[in-house]
This record gives sequence, structure tokens and C-alpha cells, in this order.
Amino acid sequence: MASKCGVKTSFMSLVEKIIASTCDVSDPCHRLGKEEVPNEWFDFIVVGGGVAGPVIARRLSDNPWWRVLLIEAGPEEPSMTSIPGLAVHAVNSSLDWNFKTEPTEPHPTACLETGGVCTWPRGKMMSGTAGMYGMMYARGHPEVYNSWARAGATGWSYDEIVHYFERAEDPVDQSILSDKPRTVAVPGPMKIRFYPHKPAFADEVLKAAAELGYRTSNLKEYRQTGFMVAPMTTDNGVRGTTSRNYLRSAYGRTNLRVLINAQVTKVLTNQWQSKAYGVELIDKDGYKRIVKANKEVILTAGAIGSPHILMNSGIGPKEHLTKLGMNVIKDLPVGKNLHNHVSAAILFSIKDTAYESMNMNSVNEYLETRTGPLSSTGLTQVTAFLESSYAANGIPDIQIFFDGFAPNCPRTGLEFECLNGAIGLCSDRRQIVVRPTTLTVESRGYMKLRSGDPIAPPLIYPNYFTHTKDLKVLIEGIRKAIELTNTQTMKQWDFRLEPVVHPLCTNYHFATDAYWECYVRAATGPENHQSGTCKLGAYDDPTAVVDPELRVRGISNIRVADASVFPIVPNGNPIAAIMMIAEKAADMIAHTWTKM
Repeated sequence: MASKCGVKTSFMSLVEKIIASTCDVSDPCHRLGKEEVPNEWFDFIVVGGGVAGPVIARRLSDNPWWRVLLIEAGPEEPSMTSIPGLAVHAVNSSLDWNFKTEPTEPHPTACLETGGVCTWPRGKMMSGTAGMYGMMYARGHPEVYNSWARAGATGWSYDEIVHYFERAEDPVDQSILSDKPRTVAVPGPMKIRFYPHKPAFADEVLKAAAELGYRTSNLKEYRQTGFMVAPMTTDNGVRGTTSRNYLRSAYGRTNLRVLINAQVTKVLTNQWQSKAYGVELIDKDGYKRIVKANKEVILTAGAIGSPHILMNSGIGPKEHLTKLGMNVIKDLPVGKNLHNHVSAAILFSIKDTAYESMNMNSVNEYLETRTGPLSSTGLTQVTAFLESSYAANGIPDIQIFFDGFAPNCPRTGLEFECLNGAIGLCSDRRQIVVRPTTLTVESRGYMKLRSGDPIAPPLIYPNYFTHTKDLKVLIEGIRKAIELTNTQTMKQWDFRLEPVVHPLCTNYHFATDAYWECYVRAATGPENHQSGTCKLGAYDDPTAVVDPELRVRGISNIRVADASVFPIVPNGNPIAAIMMIAEKAADMIAHTWTKM
């Protein structure tokens, strides 16, 4: 991972070696991943070792009579990804699928600075994308889930699913998630804590928000609007992932296997019975292999991976698959309803010496006490959920992220190294990036196969800003972020918007609405919250891919249980919702096969 830092590799290489030898961080003795393809039958095959897969594999293997195989296309999660301060160092590495989207047709509407092509980092390792970004834990507003139920997803209202959140959660205090007592007596595997470190400026942001009249703590359930230091999936300064927290405690189970570096290309079905019986995969040596399942195949490969596998299996839009010469097993709207939170990075600065926060002192502090800058993501732990003029009352449609004070890629590890790698006289201005984000997006895209080659990356059309409301909400978010500069607290820091004009927007007056529209279309920031491509819906909903029990409609023994099933993406970071879906899926699967 040190190569992610480019030329500044010597100090980072040293840090990587030190961390790899730190047993409680690297945890080498409890990892389950093996590269040898098992030559045996399983009861359940779970495809995808990101967020949902480890949850389902662990829960199903609680029954000692069921044999469970979890398959992941990438390797085990590296030790470095366990350190919160190095959250994004896996991006654009071999651990990243690094998907590229297609320009909107007939003309691009977003990511114009790169020809209408957006980059979507997606984790290719155990823990998935959850292993390479922030660990913010937010269930989302209950009304989002209630809307799922009203649209026909029976059993998915907030009151019906809240105990599945609780099955996963072990919060430092229940009050950070809900004002109601827990209904699940046993704490879940996922520790929900606050980082042991935060930059002083984090509290200053909250003070400024309070000046503007916002709540500044305990945003949860029906009271989600305001600013806060967010709870995270972390414990003792280490990143919490489902592969770490669910699987490693199950090390030694003879009925649970984890196959890594093996890419599943299709689900095998018996056409006469419309029934799944296994998967086809490419192993680490490039050979095609088959593994069979007696009971079910569960896809947890994410909003891109799961529909990609289904379509390669002949399950998807008939017209599209027929054009590629594929045998159509079931005509379903797989790949439709693609949507994603969308943001724009706005550059601000404060009066503060721009020292690098990661140095040998902070490395030693982390190794000795699991605190300091490496134990957090810096200013990114501060977030805001706000309401635009388009929002339903009380349901935030804007989230604001704050980036700054996080470890970068230090060259020397010396205490007074500047962010640019120089030693000594650093700039007296520190950049703060503020990312307003549209949460309740109306624009819908789609994805389809590029060709009949199951390894070829799919064609992805996100169609950002094809519904102008998304753009208007985002501009309101930018305006709300700028309001912080007018507070007395921020004036003490000389917090100001940097007047850097984007090269594609020189025809507009800086900071006008027209300028911001140009800017967000040019420098679009896709969040990694892609959703909806295997939509959950009513049993008779023609727009749905899976029914309320997450079964692929019209095909026996296949379920999908990840962000691809969201009919509408929750209005916040989706990891909590994905874990909830996985817990509910495991419960439904167990119920199905226990009663038979």
C-alpha cells in the first residue's frame, strides 16, 4: 500500500512493515481466507466478502449442520486498512475495482473535467469498500425504510427491521443510536464507538453550527437534522469491518470456509426447474472452476457485482441479453434503478500551520496507546445532515462531510514536515475540503454487460443530474456550508472560501448559482453509496428483482442481500443498512431451511 503514496514511499514502507508485525492490528492467526478451491458440496454459497457476505456466512454457520462457503474476488484485507488514519490508502490500488462510468447519453451531464467519465472506487478484498473509506455509522431516517414498506416491500418498515440493526450493533452507549432501549439482549459483533482522537478544529465546527441554530449531537432516528461528531465502526483505535468482527471469532469452525482471490462469474441454474445449484468461478491461477450448493446461492457482491453476476448468468433484461447472444433464463430489470449519493468538493482554508499529522511520534503514539492522528480519520468524523427547501419536513436530504487534518503521505516522518513534503517553513494556511452531498437523489441510471465476457467490467451509466432537483439540492448544500464562514467561531480561524475558479467555468462569476452548477457538473464527486440495481419490491412488482424475502423473482434458491436491493438508498452512510439487510437475510434463510 505504500506505493499509493507515489514517490514518498520510504517512510510509509517502514510504517507498513511495523504495522504488519503488530499482532492485534494485523491479526494473522484468525484469518479464514484460503486460495485453494474446495472440491466438495456446500449447503450455502455466499458470493462477496464485503460488508454483507461475512455477516450472512457467520450467521448461517452458527448451525453446525450447515456447510457454508464464502467467496471473495480479492485477497484478505491488508493490515494497513485496519488503521483509521490510513483509510483511503487502498483507493486506486490493486485492492480497488476502480470502475469507470460511461458518459450520460446523448451528452454528458457530470464529471465533465474527465470527459463525462466518473471513477467509482470499490473494494476488491475482504471487507470490500468498507475497508477503504470512513467508518461512519448512521442508520438513516426511519421514513426511508417506511417508504420501502409502503411501496410493497412488506416486512421492511423501520419498526420491523430495527432489531436487525441491533443484532449487529454493540454501541458504547445505546443513546447514540436510539432513545429506546435495546430489544436484543446480546450485544452485536460491531463495536460502535467514537474515535479516540479528533483535531481541535472539529469542536470549532460544532460551535459554529450551534451559532447557526443547529443541533450538534445525538442525531438519530427521527431527529437526524444537525451537526455532530459521528459514531464509527471502530474499537481501540482499529477499523471495524464485518470480516474482522464476524468471521475471525468463528476461526476454527469446520463448517465455514472462506475462498479468496476467486472471482465468481455466474450462478449455475437448472433451466428446467429454474433453480440454482452452484457457481462458476475463476480461481487464482485463471482456471474455470465449479462449486455446488445444495440449498442456496446468496449474492452479496454489491451494487455493481451482484447485478453483473446475475446478467452473466442469463438473469436480466431480455432484450439486452439477447443482443449479446446469451441464453435468457429469466427476464428481470437487473441493473436498472441505479442511483447514488452525489457530492462536490469545495475548497476552504483556515489560518493554521500546515504540518503533516503523521510522523514518527504519531506512529509511536498509535503503537503504544492506539490513540493519536492514526486512530481517526481527522476532520472527516464531523458531519452534518441538513434539509434543503425540497426536503420533506424533518428528513435531511443533504449531508456535509469535512476533510482535513488526516494523515497524508509523509516523506520523512519528521515532526515538522509540511504537507508538501518540505521541512520547516510550512504554509500558514491549511486546506479544509467541505463536501456537500445530495442524499435523496431523483436521477436514476442503469448498468449492463459490456460483452459476453464475464470478466469484462460492466457498462455503467449513473445519469447524474438528469433530474435537476439533485443539482439544486446540492447547490443549496454548498450555500449552507458557506454560511459557516459568517460565524464568530469561524472568523477566529479565518475560515474562508478559496476563490479558485475551475478551468471549465471561467465564463461564470465565482460563487454564483450559475458558477456552482457549472462546477458540480465539471468536478462531480460520486460517493461510494451505489444502490438499487437489484431492487427490492412486492412479490408482483414488475420493477423489482427480488421479493420481500430477497429471493430473485422466478428463480429458486438465489437471493441477493446487499446495497443493490435498496429501492431507495438510505439518507446517510449505507454500511449500517447493509449490515441490517444481511442480518435479516440470514434470519429469513435460516427460517426457510429450518422449517423444511
